[in-house]
Amino acid sequence: MPAQYGPEERAETESEQRVVPGDRARAGIELHRMRYVLGFGIAGVVIAFLLAWYFLIRV
Repeated sequence: MPAQYGPEERAETESEQRVVPGDRARAGIELHRMRYVLGFGIAGVVIAFLLAWYFLIRV
């Protein structure tokens, strides 16, 4: 059975500060790679819409 803690004990454990190294705090993807993914994705959508317009509406 787990021990029951009163409000004083909980307050002490919740107020402790955690120090996290910068590499672990970021934990996201790096932006220099994401800009290429975004650029190629937008270019692909533009090309797809141009091809759809050419083959479906113009012809």
